[in-house]
This record gives sequence, structure tokens and C-alpha cells, in this order.
Amino acid sequence: MTAYYIVFVEKPADPAEIAEYRRLALPTLKDRAVKFHTRPGCELHTVEGDEVDVAIVLEFDTVQAAKDWYYSAEYQDAVTHRLGTARSRAVIVNKLPNS
Repeated sequence: MTAYYIVFVEKPADPAEIAEYRRLALPTLKDRAVKFHTRPGCELHTVEGDEVDVAIVLEFDTVQAAKDWYYSAEYQDAVTHRLGTARSRAVIVNKLPNS
């Protein structure tokens, strides 16, 4: 069943670290069946909670495929750059059946 990886990023302290995260993270998706629904730079409107600077939505074929990517050594090397400089939250969620 289709799954979405959604991450919200707030107030990065070091733009260079975010740039390094993006440089390292993007290639980790190259050979995976993933569809981008949003990317950095998409128009964003925070309507509840703290202001969000970036919201990313990626679509994977399954929850397991999303977890395999997220927990891969390559992505874990990349994500340390984001986690070290920005407040963020990420989830993996199933798509509703028959939607």
C-alpha cells in the first residue's frame, strides 16, 4: 500500500548544514521508486503551530520501502546534517485504502 514520508523543518540555524543535507540526501533516492509531491521552495502556508520553513512529501510504494530508505546507512549519514541544525519532525504514513 502506498506510503508517504512527510517532514517539516523549522528554523535551520546553519544554512550550510541544510545545503549539505540536501546534497547528500537527494542521491539516496536515485534508485528508489519514489515520487516527489513537494520540494524545498514550494509555496507553504503554516496554519497551525510553529512556523514551518520547509515541508517535504515523498511517496513510496509501501511503508517498508519508505523505512528501508529512511534507515539506510546513506540517508542516516545525510540526515545528521539536518537534525544537527534544524528543528524537524518526520512521519511515514499509509495512504487510505481505495483513495
